[in-house]
Amino acid sequence: MLPDVKHLVRPVISVSTDHGNQQRALMEFHGKENGQMNTTLSKRTAFTLVELLVVIAIISILVLLLLPAINAAREAARNTQCKNNIRQLALAVVQHEGVYGHFPISQTASGKALPNNQCDGGFYSWHARILPFIEATNVYQQIDFKQNMADSCNNGEHGLFRAEHPHAAVASQTIDTFLCPSDFSNNGGNELIMGVNTAPDNYAGNAGWPSLTTGINGERSTPGKYNGLISVVNVRSNNKWLPKSGVRAKDVRDGLSKTACVAERLIQHGLSQINILNGSKKTLSFHITEQARTLEAMVERCRPENTHPDLTNSAYLGRSWISGWAPTGPTYMHVKEPNSNHCHFSHSDTTGDFIVTPTSNHPGGVNVAFADGHVAFVPDGVTMNVWWAMGSRNGGERNAETY
Repeated sequence: MLPDVKHLVRPVISVSTDHGNQQRALMEFHGKENGQMNTTLSKRTAFTLVELLVVIAIISILVLLLLPAINAAREAARNTQCKNNIRQLALAVVQHEGVYGHFPISQTASGKALPNNQCDGGFYSWHARILPFIEATNVYQQIDFKQNMADSCNNGEHGLFRAEHPHAAVASQTIDTFLCPSDFSNNGGNELIMGVNTAPDNYAGNAGWPSLTTGINGERSTPGKYNGLISVVNVRSNNKWLPKSGVRAKDVRDGLSKTACVAERLIQHGLSQINILNGSKKTLSFHITEQARTLEAMVERCRPENTHPDLTNSAYLGRSWISGWAPTGPTYMHVKEPNSNHCHFSHSDTTGDFIVTPTSNHPGGVNVAFADGHVAFVPDGVTMNVWWAMGSRNGGERNAETY
């Protein structure tokens, strides 16, 4: 006889029901527990004011730590560009010598006098003459070198020109290769400082030693012979120091790799007498008396504490790449250590016998290109005998350090 089915099934149903109740109970329990956990988690996602301030402080500290590294990286990039520019200029100077048989010249005055108060072309810098060798032939072709690059024919006293000058437009054209990105200004331009809004430059050519120095050990007679690489020419002057023509490669007896060619020089960005005279010493020129001195004595006499700055000889430095007028600083000299002040004599305007000092915004030194085209970073603390030897092309001075 079969067992009662109802009797057998009921316990199973009862067990299942109990089990279901247990599951529901467990679910309810866990649900409450999860709800409590979710509530706890939701409370933890909010920051307190103290925590927020701590995070901001940490971020600020990290930014402060990173800023010097970022600025250093930017300056390194600018310095690299500056080196590339000065290398191109040195190679252009070398190419000029290869084509014309001499390195380019810089004219510090008008050309020869002609009838009716006219004159041959003059006041052109060496920058203007190398334009075809830096892929600026289109600019070069706009220049008529027979046209005097000043408003009047003179011996070098006045190199300014007005907006009506035939070359005013080309003089205002910016040449990127002539500019170092580390030397920048927020003043918005030259404010017609040269008579028109001329385009500036950051590089000067090596003019050797001043006429009145007796050399390193007093061995040189004065006025000494010109011993630089980029000739400063004034056909209107009888000054015995002035060269009559451009320097040839064979005239560089001390070696092309040991003779400086081009160096950096900061632009005078001051737009007023106060701005200029209260500006950096690196853009000021100080007057020194016309007296024969050794290079060491000249350095000492040229220190700011021993003399006074001059507005006229400071205002135009680097203001016009096209101009060879001495106060614009188209050439420099190996007298004072890099990144110090400039100095001039009373005759500097007319002769180019102007102690412009290499200067830059790079920390610790300046870039110098040599007559063989290589570039070196010369520190502010360079040995002075070495620095002086770099500027002389034919004196046989001993150069123990190699750059």
